[in-house]
This record gives sequence, structure tokens and C-alpha cells, in this order.
Amino acid sequence: MADSSRSKGFYVGEAAGRVEVLLPDLPPDLAAFTVPKPPVEDSELAANWDIVIDRVPRDRKGRVKVTRVDILARGQQEFLAPPTWLEPRDLVWVLRTESTRLWTGMTSRFGEAAWETALELVRAGIGVLRCAVDGFDYSPKTFRLTEAWTAVAEDHVAELTGQRDPDEVRADLLDRVRPVSKLAGEYELLAAMPAGSPLRVPTGSHANTVVWSVYEAAIRAACVWIPDDARGKRHTAKALAGFSFLGTKEWTPERETAFANLVGTAFDLAVDDVDVEILMRGPLQWKIGRVVADARASEPWIGLPSAGLRLIGSFDTSGVRGVLVVENKDTFQKVCEKPEIVDRWLCVWGRGYASRGLEALLTRFDNVPLVAWCDLDADGIGIIANLSARLERVIPPVGMDVDLWAAGPYRRQKSSQLARGQVIGAKFAAEGPLALRALAERIAVTGEGREQETLYEEVLPGLADRLRAFE
Repeated sequence: MADSSRSKGFYVGEAAGRVEVLLPDLPPDLAAFTVPKPPVEDSELAANWDIVIDRVPRDRKGRVKVTRVDILARGQQEFLAPPTWLEPRDLVWVLRTESTRLWTGMTSRFGEAAWETALELVRAGIGVLRCAVDGFDYSPKTFRLTEAWTAVAEDHVAELTGQRDPDEVRADLLDRVRPVSKLAGEYELLAAMPAGSPLRVPTGSHANTVVWSVYEAAIRAACVWIPDDARGKRHTAKALAGFSFLGTKEWTPERETAFANLVGTAFDLAVDDVDVEILMRGPLQWKIGRVVADARASEPWIGLPSAGLRLIGSFDTSGVRGVLVVENKDTFQKVCEKPEIVDRWLCVWGRGYASRGLEALLTRFDNVPLVAWCDLDADGIGIIANLSARLERVIPPVGMDVDLWAAGPYRRQKSSQLARGQVIGAKFAAEGPLALRALAERIAVTGEGREQETLYEEVLPGLADRLRAFE
């Protein structure tokens, strides 16, 4: 009944910890998947390399246990585009789903068409239909928005229900933009919009969005941030939203990216107290909802919003020859400054551990080389070992040679830390990644570790050539 192959083709946020379940009479463009168990915290993974994520429900004999399934789309249509086949009032009702709706609510709204309507919403990537399973019989129980649509629903509802006078809204926005010289181009585009026309994003806007509510929020925030930044004044994300937005303090991934496009600064650098899961630079265009971000053009890198991995699903990766995961941020920045690398390879900051967000991103690059550069210590080896196990592929190391480790200098560590390094090193010397076992053997003797930051002179000059060898 269960297919243990890696699930693909739907939004990353819905993918983790699932295997496909074969159900009769399910349309071929839809699929049923196991409901994941609660996730193990990434901090635990970083501290204990024995933990490998398995969120698939199983019985005592390790067999897949199926009592509930989620029905998801195998592929996806235009990413996060609102459906045209559903009446606007019904779409607003669906998008205002706060958590889950019982199936009785769906039948009350859509009557006999509830089942087909729910399946169409699943096809569009908007919803997840949960069913109870008894053998080969299944019945709908609840409907919820996908994580992707949960993050953008507010903006789409605003588009569908907005009653403001377009000319008054544009006039207010023009007053805000006029004194901000950095936004002169946006002012000209906005001023050229014909009187009486509906609220539409001007063609050519650097915000790179087609959703007016996203555009307006990003413009308002940029009008506050740009002059304050010139004076050296910093804002938290919520404070900036409070000064800028109308009736909300919520930053959606689309708003974050449109704002970053306008101000020319990665969102995590522009504001304080932001948890950006993934930083990257390289030949990749990323469509977040209906906003486009360019990982090659953004300097010094582009930041994936804290909820952004729930929205991954529309990439242009045609120019990516490989992906390099770098453990430490300072080293990551040094690599991003090498055009001979980032013109061909996507450089990703691993944030010091193999997070679920990193795993979700890297699953999209099955057809290109994936290489990692970590600290030359037990934990650095552990990051590669853990990520390799979760992605089910070999990840070659770069800049992690035994000779480099032997030359030192070593990180200052307490005796307890050295002992821990010896234990983990011995474990990986016996069963770790083949390319790193020799390094693990040396670490098992002393527990010593060497950090990436001490290797710039030895590794960076020849890194581009070493990466080309993997292509």
C-alpha cells in the first residue's frame, strides 16, 4: 500500500516525512501521503549525530502504518496564482481558513460539489485534504491551506475584497515616494498610471511582483527604511511594519522579498531580529509566490525568508552547475565574493548545522553536484554525514583534507570538548562518509579541530578549479 520512494512534485513545506500511499480511484495527478509525525528539533540533530529524521508513522515492526493520509498535488500549476474557476467570494472564504476546516464546513459551503472543489483546490496547490483510511476505503475529514498559501492568503484576500478608491491610494503612495530619491524610478512608473485605472503594479517596478497589496506594503516600508538607513537608524522587522503597513505588522515572504528588491539589500541585513533560514548567492532565480528574486544579482547574497521554504517551488536553475554548502558565515561571504564561483555554482550558507530548511532546499538539486565545505572537526564531518543520510546521496567534501587539518592551528577547546571530538571522530572513522574517514581517524586520536576561517589562503585561490572538477 505504501510506496517508500522519496516524495516529489509538491510544495517543500508539505513534503517532509512522507511516503506515498496507493489509494484506489484517486485521480492520477493527485497522490496520498502519510501524515508526518512531529519533527525532531534541529538543535537536537546538531548535538547528536545518531538521530536521523524519520517522521513516517510505523508500527512496532517498522512497517508503515496508515490510518490517515493527506491528498496533495503531484505537480503544480502557476505558482501561487489564484484560481479563476472559483467565485471570488468562495475563494475569500477558503483563504480565510485559519487552521483547518471540518469536512462538514466544506459540504455546507459547496454542497454536492465539495469533493470535486476540494480536489481542484489541491491541484492548484492551495489546500491539503486529509482523509481517514480503513484498508482501501478512505473518507474526507478536514481541509486546510498549504503552508505556502497560509503565508500569502492575507495579501490575496486584500486583493479580492479591497474597496479603496484607486486614485486616492496612488496619490497617497506618490506623496510618500516623492521625497525618496532612491525610489525616483518607482515614482515615475506610479505617476504614469492612468487616472481611474484599477490598482495594478506598474510594469517595470523593481519590486518584481504583480500583487498590489505586496507592492504597496513594500513601497511603504522602503519609504521609511531608506531615509532612516541613511541616518544610521535601525528597525526591527515588526517596528518597520508598524511604521509602514496598514492594519498589520506581519511580514509575509512575498513582502520581504519585494522590499529587499526595492532597497537593494537582503532582508536579514536591512532589519534586526530576523531569522533567515538560508542565505545564498549564485545563478538562480527564485519565484516566491508572485515575487521574483535573483540570487546572482543580489549583493552580498539573497536571504530566504523565515517562512520562505514553505514557498519554494518555482526555480530557474538552468545556470546552476553545482551547489556548494558552506558551514560558517564568514567563509560563506568570502566565497560569495568570488565571481568565478558564484557565476556557475550556487553558494549556500549551512548556518552551522543540517537544518530541515537546508534539506528542503537541497532536495531540488538532484541533477547537479552537491559539495560541502565545513570545519575540519568532528561536527563538520557530522554535518556532511547527517545531510548525506537525509538526502540519500554522497556529498563530497572540499577543503577538508587531512594535510590541512594536520598543519593546524587548532581551535582552543576544553578537555571535555576534546573528549567529545574523540568519541564522534571514532564513530565516523568506522562508519562515516568514505571521503572523510581518514580525517575522522586523526580527530579520533586527539579530538582537535581546525576552523574554516584559518584556511582562506590554502583553499580559496584554487576553490573554483576544485569545484569545476565535480561538474
